[in-house]
Amino acid sequence: MAGPVPTKAKPIAELIGGTLDPLMRKRGLAKADILRWWPEIVGSRYAGLTAPERIRWPRNDGERAATLIVHADPSVALPLSYELEGVRDRLNAFLGFRAVGVVKLVQRPFASEPKAVPRPAGPQTNERLETKLATVDGPLRDSLRALGRAILARS
Repeated sequence: MAGPVPTKAKPIAELIGGTLDPLMRKRGLAKADILRWWPEIVGSRYAGLTAPERIRWPRNDGERAATLIVHADPSVALPLSYELEGVRDRLNAFLGFRAVGVVKLVQRPFASEPKAVPRPAGPQTNERLETKLATVDGPLRDSLRALGRAILARS
């Protein structure tokens, strides 16, 4: 009677390496690694405020390259738009061939950090605010008071 055949240990990357690729292909990304290496591809300035959404491959197998769709926060969309050629070149270098010909930006805000609960201003701060507003009349005074309180609550 033969015992169990010993198996050779395999690295986990070898076992699951291609598992995510079909899921990413469905979204239009060639490799799941693009997401992991995105900070190096786009640079640290844009890493937290951009993300690759998908790669749109051309329908025909001609010489045309794919289009990379990048989700960018509006606060970085303009400066990033001047650096898209470099992003495209770094991505193509990462992939090992000229896969992407065009990078398009889609502007949408990224989920922001949870806002801190405003703390009410102390009595001395409120008195100083009211003193400064004493010379202002009408609805402008109310608006400035609300603005002043909001600024004081953040600081």
